[in-house]
Amino acid sequence: MKARILSNDPSLIVMFRLGSIEGIQTSTYEQAKEKFYDSIKEDDLAVLILTKTVESWLIKEVKEHKESESIPLIVVIDG
Repeated sequence: MKARILSNDPSLIVMFRLGSIEGIQTSTYEQAKEKFYDSIKEDDLAVLILTKTVESWLIKEVKEHKESESIPLIVVIDG
């Protein structure tokens, strides 16, 4: 199982990569939505980390996922 972070902050991407966590930088709602849905479809993804900014773009999508699925676990961090 693996973890991934979706962030609009490139420095967070680098920091998480140092900890062997894959990072994807998004700068728009459309990019974030596409990467979110691509990520939650992966069978080996256990944790999807979102920054507050990315989560604010995807409020509806995150809520729907949390109500219907338990994996991957979605965690929101400052950033």
